[in-house]
Amino acid sequence: MKLLLGYIEEHYGERITVEDGAALCFYSNSHFMKYFKQYMGMPFTEYLNDYRMIQAGRLLLTSEEPVTMVAQKCGFDNISYFNRLVRQK
Repeated sequence: MKLLLGYIEEHYGERITVEDGAALCFYSNSHFMKYFKQYMGMPFTEYLNDYRMIQAGRLLLTSEEPVTMVAQKCGFDNISYFNRLVRQK
């Protein structure tokens, strides 16, 4: 699990799928999803999005880059999805 969390920290701006996470842990997709939720207390995609949102918030506070550029740098290719997550948080 430490390997996976380290991978997320280094590659959060890239496309990361459930399949990628499962492969890093040497689990099937379904077992990985169950294990991750049990270990971390939230689903994998929620954890990944929360981590990306934290990084996006830091970038927005410390840079002059437009919101769309920050969203893309943090792994959100769909700006409307990013906006929806911001409103939810």
